[in-house]
Amino acid sequence: MAPRLIITGSTGYIGARLAVMARERGFDVVELGRRSEAKWRIGDEPVASDLEGAAAVVHLAHSWATGPETAEENNINISGTVKLAEAAKAAGVPRFVFASSTSSRQEALNVYGRTKFRIEQQLAASSAAAIVRIARIGLVYGGPRTAMYGLMAKLSALSPLLPMIGLGRHVQPIHLDEVAAGLLALATDESQPPQTFVLAQEKPISFAAWLRILRRSQGKGNLHFIPIPVAAALLACRMTKLVPLIPTVDPERVLGLAGAAPMESSESLRLLKLKLSDPAMVLAGEFGQAHEDQSRHEARALLRYLGNAPTEIQLQRLCEGLRREGLSPLGLSPAMIRHPGLLALFEPPANRTRHRLAQALYLADLASEPERRLGKKADFFGAILAISSDVLLFPLRALLAGRYR
Repeated sequence: MAPRLIITGSTGYIGARLAVMARERGFDVVELGRRSEAKWRIGDEPVASDLEGAAAVVHLAHSWATGPETAEENNINISGTVKLAEAAKAAGVPRFVFASSTSSRQEALNVYGRTKFRIEQQLAASSAAAIVRIARIGLVYGGPRTAMYGLMAKLSALSPLLPMIGLGRHVQPIHLDEVAAGLLALATDESQPPQTFVLAQEKPISFAAWLRILRRSQGKGNLHFIPIPVAAALLACRMTKLVPLIPTVDPERVLGLAGAAPMESSESLRLLKLKLSDPAMVLAGEFGQAHEDQSRHEARALLRYLGNAPTEIQLQRLCEGLRREGLSPLGLSPAMIRHPGLLALFEPPANRTRHRLAQALYLADLASEPERRLGKKADFFGAILAISSDVLLFPLRALLAGRYR
């Protein structure tokens, strides 16, 4: 009979991956939550029959509805977690894994970090302490681009110049799959005593270095920063809720980053037999497929802009040339890929040969040359029209050409 694993928060970024991985490893997963068969929300009294016979409970659910001024006795994240752990102990569940955070500190700047710390304290003082294992999780990345990871990926790709706080703060990335594997190990390994484990990279890196890794992984160039104070960042957070077309940033995330500090994780990783991967290599692989699709669409747009109906040979030739010269992907917008004529606004002057878009267009010209020689030559009026358009567009190109340099 497959062992039962109960997961709360199974619709979240980590919980969804944990549920999939647990089923792949043969567990009978019970998802405890509002949108599952076992109806429950944090703060509710658990139904004993939902817990009985389980090998472990992994508690990931967190309510964001609790305000920062809420007293501890009224904070359902604290009382609800303790209630669930004690109910699991009463139902005979041997292990209760609480997903905490490396931001868990008594003096944490953000409410989330302080709440996680208070939950850890309450669990240690509860009747369920003997079955509790705490997992302090670092900066999670990888998989679907949602949650904090999705926000950071978007911000790092927006522009080569990024206003940001906490650039010197150190973070400890860990891949989503590695987090799920670590939580499963805590849920199933009978040899591990109740204690606190840290799931995070052993060697912290600066937040600035992390954002640069994210940008390079998406095929973008270097990233430069404008350091900004926390107060200005919090004001910007409020503005993101008012301005359309830009990611909304929660002030809690800003405060969490401002107070970030590394935790020692080597012993935890050794006990759980986890060997974490290099984030730069993992992200390069994850973004790789998306890069290939993007590069092919961009190659097609470049060839169409030059007046060609791209053949498969031309596309392959150009994709290979762009990749060899480190120009792939260029980062063309979806609008430009659908309407290549818009590239006329960004094409740099002829003397800007080191411009990335100019180099890409030169390669596109070379890629189409063998077939183009067999086609019809441009007539006199076509040449005059091309020259005229170059003259008329020169001011705009001089202004906008920096977008893809």
